[in-house]
Amino acid sequence: MMSETPSPPQTLFRLRPGHPLLAEIKRILLEQVDLALWELETPGLDVDAAVHEARKSFKRVRGMLRLVRDEMEPATYVRLNSLFRDAGRALSDMRTSAVLSETLEKVRERFPHRLSQDEAARLVHKLRNHHEALRGEMAPRATLFRLVAADLRRGRKLILTLPLVDNKFPAGGMRRVYARGRRGLRRCRQDDAAANFHEWRKRVKYLRYHVRVFSPAWPPVLDGLTGELVLLSELLGLDHDLAELHLTLVAHPELRLREPDAGKSLALIETYRAELEAQAFSIGLRVYAEKPDAFVSRMRAYWRAWLHDW
Repeated sequence: MMSETPSPPQTLFRLRPGHPLLAEIKRILLEQVDLALWELETPGLDVDAAVHEARKSFKRVRGMLRLVRDEMEPATYVRLNSLFRDAGRALSDMRTSAVLSETLEKVRERFPHRLSQDEAARLVHKLRNHHEALRGEMAPRATLFRLVAADLRRGRKLILTLPLVDNKFPAGGMRRVYARGRRGLRRCRQDDAAANFHEWRKRVKYLRYHVRVFSPAWPPVLDGLTGELVLLSELLGLDHDLAELHLTLVAHPELRLREPDAGKSLALIETYRAELEAQAFSIGLRVYAEKPDAFVSRMRAYWRAWLHDW
C-alpha cells in the first residue's frame, strides 16, 4: 500500500477580520516557522524543493519582523532577524547551485536560435552535475537540516514571547520598508551593479509581504498591488539568478560552452538581464510613485475602513 504524500501545515498569510492586528502578525510568524520546520523535518520530500520552500518562509518571517520592528526590543529584533538570516544562508549554496541549470534553460528559451541546442543541453548537464558535486561537499543533508531546525525552534520560542497583542497599525515598520525600497530603485537606476538589484529585490519582497497580509482590507486594490510586487520580485529574482549564472561560468571555465558559444552565452545573459531590469524599472516607478508617508497613510486608511466592516 502506497503511503500518502504528507501535507504541510495550514497557513494563512493575511489578516483575519475580528482579530487584533499585532496578534495576527504573531500568528503569521509562528505559522511560517512551523512551515519551514515541516519542510526540513518531513521525510521523503524533494530536497531542493524543501530548501526552496524553507528559505521562502525565512524571508516571510524577516519581512514580518520588519513590519513590527518598533513593537519589540531592539536587541530582540536583531537576534531574531539574524537567526532567520543565518538559517537562510546555511541553505543558500544548495539553492543557488540547484537553480543554475534552470536559469540556463530560461536563457535558451528566451533566445532559442542563438545558441547551439546540443551545446546548451550539454551545459545544462554539466551544471546539474556541478550541483550534485556541491551537495556532496556540504555537510550531510540530515545534519545540516537538523542544525537549522534547532535554530528555528529557538527562534520560535522567542517569537512566542513577543508582546504582539494590540490592534495597532505598524506605521513605522511599513514606512521604513517602503522608503528603503524607493531608495533601492533610485540606486539601481544610478548604478546597475548586480549587488544593487539584489538589495532592491529584498526590499521589494518585504513590501510584497506587507501588502499581501493587508490585502483583505481592500482586495480589488491590494490584490492588484500584490500581483505587481510579485511580478517585480520575480523579474529581479531572475535577474539575480542570471547574474549568479554569469559569475559561475566565469569562475568555472570547465562548465562553459565551446567557442564561439562560450562568449555568446555570456553576452546573451547580459542582454536578458538588461531586458528584465527595464521591465523592473517600469513597474518599480509605479509601485514607488508615492512618498513613504503618503503610502503608509493610504494603507492605514484602508485598514481603518475595513475595521468598520467587522
